[in-house]
Amino acid sequence: MLFHSSADPGAARRVIRHSRAMSTTATRAGIRVTSVRASISALDGLAATFELHARGHTRDDIAAAIRSRSIVRVRPGWYSHHDVHPAVLAAARVGGRLTCLSALELQGAGLVANPGLHVSVAHNACRLRMPRDSHSRIAAAAESGVVVHWRDGDAPGRLLLPPLAAIRDLVSCQTPDIVSAVAGLLLHRRPELWPEWRRSIPAAPAVHQPWLRRIDGICESGIEGLLWFRMRDLPFPLRRQVGIPTVGRIDFLIGTRLVIEVDGAEYHTSPETFEADRRRDAVLSALGYRVLRFSYVQVMFRWAEVEAAVLAAVARGDHL
Repeated sequence: MLFHSSADPGAARRVIRHSRAMSTTATRAGIRVTSVRASISALDGLAATFELHARGHTRDDIAAAIRSRSIVRVRPGWYSHHDVHPAVLAAARVGGRLTCLSALELQGAGLVANPGLHVSVAHNACRLRMPRDSHSRIAAAAESGVVVHWRDGDAPGRLLLPPLAAIRDLVSCQTPDIVSAVAGLLLHRRPELWPEWRRSIPAAPAVHQPWLRRIDGICESGIEGLLWFRMRDLPFPLRRQVGIPTVGRIDFLIGTRLVIEVDGAEYHTSPETFEADRRRDAVLSALGYRVLRFSYVQVMFRWAEVEAAVLAAVARGDHL
């Protein structure tokens, strides 16, 4: 029996009313927590305290959303949520936006494994923070694993620079072969960017414009684009994405018989794919082709041995 018969006869009613009131309060709090997150999403995934206040959220609403893990405090006065990619949150924690290699990897044009955290910040930015600790300021960017890109102009996006803005930072940060491979892959996968790409080239430093104009987006992976850039000035014809009956398209063909295939870091990792590649090489050999197959690591980090193997094969006449 919940209440003794001699108790205040209105006690049960008061308890029930209090229980309903508590339930209503919790429901309203839940609605506020949800709406804080929705407001942050409406602001492209990053919101300042004053922006949330302007949308009607109190400090208590924000604190409740943090406690419920609906949102996360990125750095003092700034909030996001856990659906945002960790690298993007880390850039926001530093005090900027993801750019260069880091941004392009998320946008489908990755090439360099573990590129570090590339963050675009305003030219007058200060009080940059560590990417994993918003309370600690960066003393030396290199030691923190952060590559800071100082920007004079503005670009859209609160958390992530758009692709061609990230490419502009890439040009100032990486060597021409890396830029060519990444930009070519981006244009291959995002052909709608071609008009903007062509308009952007005259704004690049004059020394870069000749090779930027040679980027054509034909190669289907970044590592293929890297090999193409490094080999295209050698004194023999090198064709890309050549179709061979019963085999399909190959990465590169020198002359009429020398096939070059490149295994990307993100592909060719399963036993099934490994076997399919070797079967393909065997079919090519049976058709009279000579096959050179290189790994991502060879093309990326051991270029001298790749070039030596190709030059030796050409010197023997394997391409004729």
